[in-house]
Amino acid sequence: MVIDVVGAGSLGLLYGGKLQAAGYPVRFWTRTSEQAEKLRMYGLDIMEQGAKVKLLPEYIQAYPISELSARWHHQPGDWLLLMVKQTSIDEVLHIMKTMKNHLINIACFQNGMGHIEKIHAAMPLSHLYRAVTTEGAKRVENGVVRAGEGETWIGRGVHSTALQEGTKGNLEDISLEVLLQQAGFNCTVSNQIDKLIYRKLLINAVINPLTAIWRITNGELLQNEQRITVMRQLYDEAAAIYKANEIILDFNMWEEVLSVCRSTATNTSSMLADVMHGRRTEVESISGHIVSMAQRTGLTAPLHETMLHLIEGIRPEGVS
Repeated sequence: MVIDVVGAGSLGLLYGGKLQAAGYPVRFWTRTSEQAEKLRMYGLDIMEQGAKVKLLPEYIQAYPISELSARWHHQPGDWLLLMVKQTSIDEVLHIMKTMKNHLINIACFQNGMGHIEKIHAAMPLSHLYRAVTTEGAKRVENGVVRAGEGETWIGRGVHSTALQEGTKGNLEDISLEVLLQQAGFNCTVSNQIDKLIYRKLLINAVINPLTAIWRITNGELLQNEQRITVMRQLYDEAAAIYKANEIILDFNMWEEVLSVCRSTATNTSSMLADVMHGRRTEVESISGHIVSMAQRTGLTAPLHETMLHLIEGIRPEGVS
């Protein structure tokens, strides 16, 4: 059993670290050679509920993503947890292009929408499993802090033609659900993964752009009525678009949005972190997807379109 964790951000380190602490061989694939070397040199600390687990350097396998294809061909993995952001999908798929004729179990942890179709087109023989998580994690020096226990759901997503014709290698044969449970995650297989994905999309579309524009934590969104009013307007606009697209969520989603802000009060959203570091954000696959959903049904989404343009306008590209 070899588990490849592609993307060694906070969640990648949390999932990969806890899987390795549970006794499973893990390979971390990092954005840069320097990140991989640091992991191999100092190991990885995993902190949760006041306790710390230390993964010693000599047991860490960490390599730059650029080496993924070559090393995978030499020693194929059993599961690949794709934990890079939407904005890095094209780059990773380009690196994995020599792996496209292999059957690989890939769990996709991306926010937003549209990535499954892209991954399936690039990796047509692979089994793709959509994953949704409410886990929170924060990078610290030589480690990661688990910000409270969340939930992880695994869906059956897009399958290869081989699987549809009865080839073995599905979720029951090598259960990612069991692996994650044994590593200490609250993980279940869901037959309603679409609802969970749309639920998270709506939450992200209300919270993330505003935190990035106002440069505040999730909890600070609730600190005054003006912020809550804008949140509610974004929510109502998205809810109307969901209804027009016949997407029914079995949740009180407004209360869910407020609950997420409270439970992740000290968190810096990934979109805010990207803005602060001058990186490309996932706004196109979040706010942009809400706008596309509206257009498909003849509606408009002026507030979400404004969020899209405001976030995209923060980046200095194209300014002379």
